[in-house]
Amino acid sequence: MLNLLPKIGVEIPCSCLALNTPMTIGTGLFTLDFKGGIKVRIEVNPQEPLNSVRLRVVGHKISAELPADDLAGSRPTTVTIEQQDIDIDTKSVLRLVSKFPPKFEQLMVLSFTMTIDNPEAVLRNAGVQVTTPSEPLVLSTKNPVQLSSKLTKFPPKGDMYKLENPMELVLPDNPDTTIVKIDKFPVKVGGL
Repeated sequence: MLNLLPKIGVEIPCSCLALNTPMTIGTGLFTLDFKGGIKVRIEVNPQEPLNSVRLRVVGHKISAELPADDLAGSRPTTVTIEQQDIDIDTKSVLRLVSKFPPKFEQLMVLSFTMTIDNPEAVLRNAGVQVTTPSEPLVLSTKNPVQLSSKLTKFPPKGDMYKLENPMELVLPDNPDTTIVKIDKFPVKVGGL
């Protein structure tokens, strides 16, 4: 019998492209095009070993550039989203829901940091006060971000993933105040 799930232990890199992503910083709204990739390692899912696998994130980095025009003539600013730490508590899952025809459901659960390399201009335009505006601003996810997709094959081949909950990013020492919010993240994921 053909096993449609990927083999345990395999690492699968995928490209990520999220064009026209609306990002709110304070009171400012910016539109960014994120590009990069993610790599997952396939592991046993003890709760459902026959119809699903866990996906441990072993690498995740995407970035976008805010043009200088958007920031009143300052230099361009790079916004980078990167895996926060080793994915210890794997919650991402790929589930086989139908063999004929093949259908999968994938849920990616991500915690990450967002680094804004030239925060002064961005924050000034967004009405946000920061104590060290000349240094890169490093934010972290307030809650894990969830992206889901229905697939006909894995790895995905340019499939769209939907954001299940808004991305809220906070200063690590002030988790109650959201600095950056992303309500829509239209990310297209494809195997490399």
